[in-house]
Amino acid sequence: MTMSVGLDLKTQKALVEGVMPWLVPTGLAAEALSRLDRPLLAWMQDPEFHMFDSAAHYAEYEDEPGGLSRLERKIATLPPRPEWAMERVWTPDEETDEAYDAAYEKACVTIGGRRLHPRDLDAYTTIAYELADLADQDDDFDPNDIESEADLVRGDLEAALSWAAAGVCVLQQSLPYPFRDVLPYGELDNRPAHRTVYAYANLLGLKHPRKAAPWFTAMVYFSPMDNMGARFLAPGGPSSRLPFGN
Repeated sequence: MTMSVGLDLKTQKALVEGVMPWLVPTGLAAEALSRLDRPLLAWMQDPEFHMFDSAAHYAEYEDEPGGLSRLERKIATLPPRPEWAMERVWTPDEETDEAYDAAYEKACVTIGGRRLHPRDLDAYTTIAYELADLADQDDDFDPNDIESEADLVRGDLEAALSWAAAGVCVLQQSLPYPFRDVLPYGELDNRPAHRTVYAYANLLGLKHPRKAAPWFTAMVYFSPMDNMGARFLAPGGPSSRLPFGN
């Protein structure tokens, strides 16, 4: 990166700490991007009303048993940051109307042999988990039965990762790099972005836990409220761990 020229290693690390890693689109991800008629819309909200104060947020929790984790204490030192919102592109369900369903279907294309709306982040996430066929998705799942990644993944992890990566690449077309702001989970239309990043980090963690770590960290940075629970898998989080391998 050009911004690192002339900087020592410690400074370079500080510049990208908490920043979402950026994927180079290859294979399925490149195909997905080629089928986009335009990027998913994303915008910074009015800073007069939409600035996230990490210090104020964490102040509400610092007196709880155990206090703040090392990761949370770092994020609490950040200045107020702008909040972003994203365009709504959701998979049709029982709550969407006929007009929305028709518009969604009209926008669908074929990617990787599957029919989907190329800007529907949840579609990539759903396909990824479907292909991975994780044992912990079952109602009768018992974590005590899991000793390794091989016990958890019953499907095709590589194919699943490709779909999750495609979703992340579609998202990253819409955000600036480095993304240091906040993408509030409370905004319903932002939630597909959270789900697709978490899916990629989760699946990557089953193969390369250390490579997944910065993704979980980034999720806590861009969403300190952390409704997805990424802090529990991020280094320095409340109960960070690196499962299965290294």
